[in-house]
Parts: sequence; structure tokens; C-alpha cells
Amino acid sequence: MTRFVYATLVGLVGAAVVHLIIVFLLPLVSANTPWNRIAGLTETNAPYRLPASMAGATFGNGVHGPDPFFETIVCRYDLDNGAAHLRSTARVPLWTVNLYDSLGTGFFSANDRLAAGQRLDLAVLDASQLRFVRQSTPAELAGAIIAPADDPRGFAVVRVFVPDETWTGISARFADALECRSLEF
Repeated sequence: MTRFVYATLVGLVGAAVVHLIIVFLLPLVSANTPWNRIAGLTETNAPYRLPASMAGATFGNGVHGPDPFFETIVCRYDLDNGAAHLRSTARVPLWTVNLYDSLGTGFFSANDRLAAGQRLDLAVLDASQLRFVRQSTPAELAGAIIAPADDPRGFAVVRVFVPDETWTGISARFADALECRSLEF
């Protein structure tokens, strides 16, 4: 009987210690969101080309750093400052864009096959901005792909296919022409 009581007490004390450790680690873990990790790399509405040295890096929730066959550009946005508008006038054979909220959960994906003229032109809007655009579409968003967002903070990951070194100039022109800005309505 004494062993049973001792084992029960050891189990309860161990469970209490584990729970306390979890409670004390929550601020550390909650501050390490993909949004915060990307915030350390770039300003809001400033496209940032991820260096090849970050290949294999992860930003949490399945958001990974650059693939060796893709040029990767990250753009952080805040819809409280206005609608986010990503656009590049340059053409490439293949581009993809994925949108993530501040927790790193992907909520929208598009590629060059969806875009008019295969050019990147994407607007990320919250509910009130979306209502405004549906009522009277601004000229700058006439051909844009519209992506509704629930979370006002998030980031876009744009990837451009680069199968070998001869394509680096093409992908560099696309990345240099990429605009990530806020639109006020």
C-alpha cells in the first residue's frame, strides 16, 4: 500500500512540474510565430528575397525557406494600413504565390495560370475592403486576383521557377519588378 501512495504522489508531482514548465514556456513559443520570424527579416510591404543559404529553413506551420529550384520572395503585409497589392510587370515561365496569416496558416494559393496575361497581380483584402472593391473596383485592381483574408496581418511567399543558372537573370528581373504595397480606398 505504501508503494502505491508513493507512486501516486510522485506521479502527481511530476505532472505538476510538467504543467508548470509548459505554462512558463508559452510566452516564448507564442512569440516565435512565422509572422515574427519574417518580421525580423523585412519591413512591412517590402519584398525580401530569401538567400539560398536559408534553403531548408522553416518558419513554422509548414512554411519553408527557399527550394534550390525556386527564387523565393517574401512580402509581409498589414491590412490595417490598407489592402495589400502584389504586382510584377515582368514575365516568367512559372510563378506561384501563397498567402499565410500571422500564425503561418496558409489560406490562399495562386499561380501564373490564374492571372491575366500570366503576370502577378494580386490584392489581399479584409471584409470591409472587399465590400468596397465589389461595389466599385478601383482601376488599379481591375485585372487583379482578389484574395479575402480574415487576419489583418500576414505574408505572401512568391516563388519563381529557376531550373538552372541561365534563368537567374529572368527571375532577378521578376523579383526586382515585384511591388508589395498598401492601397488606401
